[in-house]
Amino acid sequence: MNTVQNKVIVWSIDDFNTMGLMRELGQDDLDLLFLIKGKAGIATKSKYCKEYVETDSIESGFEYLKRHFHDCEYKPIVIIASDEIVTYVDLHRDELNNRYILPVTAEKGNTAKYIDKNTMTALAQEIGILCPESIRVRAGSDIENVKYPCLIKPSHQKPGHYNEFKFKVCKNEAQLKRALSYVRKDSEFILQQYIPKEYDLLVYGGRMHDGTTVIAGTLVRDRLSEGGSSAHGCLIPHTPECVDVELIKKYLEIIDYKGLFSFEYGMVGDKAYFFEVNLRNDGTSHVFFQAGANIPLAYVYSCASLDYSSIPTIVRDQCWFVDDVFDIENVITRKISKAKWKKDKDEATIFRFYDSNDPGPWKEVLKTKNKQIFRDIVLNKFRIYIVFVLDKLGLRK
Repeated sequence: MNTVQNKVIVWSIDDFNTMGLMRELGQDDLDLLFLIKGKAGIATKSKYCKEYVETDSIESGFEYLKRHFHDCEYKPIVIIASDEIVTYVDLHRDELNNRYILPVTAEKGNTAKYIDKNTMTALAQEIGILCPESIRVRAGSDIENVKYPCLIKPSHQKPGHYNEFKFKVCKNEAQLKRALSYVRKDSEFILQQYIPKEYDLLVYGGRMHDGTTVIAGTLVRDRLSEGGSSAHGCLIPHTPECVDVELIKKYLEIIDYKGLFSFEYGMVGDKAYFFEVNLRNDGTSHVFFQAGANIPLAYVYSCASLDYSSIPTIVRDQCWFVDDVFDIENVITRKISKAKWKKDKDEATIFRFYDSNDPGPWKEVLKTKNKQIFRDIVLNKFRIYIVFVLDKLGLRK
């Protein structure tokens, strides 16, 4: 296998997503830089993180890339794990395009366009992917003909602001009106038919630099943590029949996106309803990696125009995953029993944080575990009101 000569830059906040990227990319002798939006955290404690730079904003990170790496023989490869950052890069790409390989759509503005949940859902529906009935709403929108229960989600991350909530299920008009009464006037949402899902399907992969779409497998997820991340599920080395892989490929070809991605669905009976697509590295990538698939490294090789066929990109066998630190939140909030939590943890072989070959991040997150659990539970219950107060006080993200 030839060696990658390009510098590889991971640009994101320091969290479990970038922790995973450090472990995945650290399997090869890469010239790896972690460009952090904010302060160093758990990913920098990985033994694979050899070099990092802290910046206080997306803008300052962008300026860093503009100032550096002018005389590289090989274009640096940028990997992004944040919707906000990839949107900014897409809209300002002209200043970086000639010197970097960026994980964006071929046409400027389309990455930002299809990160919007309303637009992504419209395209999915147009090409034949099963979607919940959906409309675009904001504060003051006409909701007279809405069917209940319904689900409302922010359509995208508004730069400089916290989203009012991740999602809310509204059982009646009064609940929907109350939710919309606390949101910013310029915030946009997608309002959807409520799907009583039995579990989620998360399909993770990458569209390589040569245009090939590679899929690692599927995380069949049955619960989330209070913070909204995957807490438990089963990894399988294929996609269920209800998910049309050819339509995933078609979607990515239409927008001509090259980079890491995930498609999420809600499963009801034998039907999979499209929920969203993430045009950046997914926070579960290292879960697939532990099960044998290293999509980020294969993508880097493709960007360097090297043969990536010897890099494993498909999950080996079916196995169980658990969030070894924060799944306990589901016991605290009485979503599952302690006995089930213990049983699920005992049978899992794939973990969100623990890695015997790289224990630094796991040890670091344990230091603030209790504080984070309290924060997750409070935010999940009161986030809309907290963000409302922060906006009134003029405090930005």
